[in-house]
Amino acid sequence: MLSVSEAAELNVPADVVWKTLGDFGAADRYLDLVERCELQRNGGSVERLLHLRGGGLVHERLVLACPQDRALRYTIVDSPLPVADYVSTVRVDAIDGDRCLVSWSATFDPHGAGEEQARDAVAAIYRMGFDGLRRLHAA
Repeated sequence: MLSVSEAAELNVPADVVWKTLGDFGAADRYLDLVERCELQRNGGSVERLLHLRGGGLVHERLVLACPQDRALRYTIVDSPLPVADYVSTVRVDAIDGDRCLVSWSATFDPHGAGEEQARDAVAAIYRMGFDGLRRLHAA
């Protein structure tokens, strides 16, 4: 099992960033590769379908949302990404009243690609998310 962990400091209050990240259906607001994000219920689960620009679909399931800790955990059900058994956690921690630290991590097995390629693909998405959050919340 591989792991990836990325973190970024944002000059935005933690509660503002959490309002975006805590909305499981808002990935299209901060991930440039997502054209549209569609929420759906499957039994007792909340799932999202990320419709990718240029085609492709990522199907994810929310595992845990903890607003008091500003954290959520989700899994990938199906995806073109080179990963299997993917579990990710994203968390927003206040540094002070005007800044926060966003931490995004995952464990997974490589699938259809080497370990380095799988790690790089996941890390690139996390960094894209950080850049998107900075743009979205620019003053």
